[in-house]
Amino acid sequence: MDKVSDDQIIEKFVKHCIRQGRAENTIEIYTNVVKVFRRFLNSKRHQLIDVDGMENKDLLEGFMDHLRDNGVRSFSRFNVCFSALNHLYSYLEYDGVIKQNIVLTVRKMNLKSYKKGVVSAKRKIIDVEKMSHFLNSIINLEDKAICIVFVKTGLRRDELASLDVDEICFDDNSITLKDSRFYKRTNLKVYFDEETERLLKRWLAMRKMIAKPGESALFVTESGHRLHNASIALRIAKWAAQFGIHDKNSKRIVDHFTIHNFRHCFTTYLRQAGMSREFIGELRGDKPKEVFDIYYHIDHRDLRKSYLSSIPKFNVY
Repeated sequence: MDKVSDDQIIEKFVKHCIRQGRAENTIEIYTNVVKVFRRFLNSKRHQLIDVDGMENKDLLEGFMDHLRDNGVRSFSRFNVCFSALNHLYSYLEYDGVIKQNIVLTVRKMNLKSYKKGVVSAKRKIIDVEKMSHFLNSIINLEDKAICIVFVKTGLRRDELASLDVDEICFDDNSITLKDSRFYKRTNLKVYFDEETERLLKRWLAMRKMIAKPGESALFVTESGHRLHNASIALRIAKWAAQFGIHDKNSKRIVDHFTIHNFRHCFTTYLRQAGMSREFIGELRGDKPKEVFDIYYHIDHRDLRKSYLSSIPKFNVY
């Protein structure tokens, strides 16, 4: 077999992820990790296909040292990196490009020892009062609507970016995701309260003047087309920085406030209100972790009632 280049490997890997139905955000993260790893290997005069068999384990171990030397202090970020690399080398083994994927073996032998010297990454959580001030500091109606949907539903970035107008139901104030790409999410239906309803209806009235004919997306750009992941992230970062809760130049994750922080806040608020673990997991769309969770079926009437009594009000105007 002819030797394949790193560029060819990455291109084929991305296509493989798309065929698997991986979320756009996941593919972006995996690709970025692989590119960082490629640069590390190239600096050692190696290529991606050289990580084949246990005789080359020093390349992966060297990469772990490289990450820590360059400021990676979060155990979860190490996990993400090695999940991406495991996915890559599992595919290369399946495709016959390499003989043995060693990523999981190296991870098992080394990552726990790294955890002892790594500071757990704690994301910023802001309380209800501060969240209220933050939401009201956003003067752009669409961006305010985006933020309140994030914090009231716990949706992920790619889930929100995929939303179409017809997925919003004001009969019971719910959102039903219809995109099957979200392999991480088990429950496709989430709820929102009257406060979110009012803001969404205001945005929909404005959207009619912006969206291009035939555009189905709930959130759109100034040119009238679907607003995608990267643009959503930039908008959130801009408002968070202006409010003083996001420092893009800091290497400490606690100094950042991004889309994922909304999901953490959403979960925290519901826990503080006393919502059950099973209901929170259902709203988050988490996969069952225990046998009890698999066989426990949730009545959505009870779920909606519990949600409405637990989700905080932010007095957004």
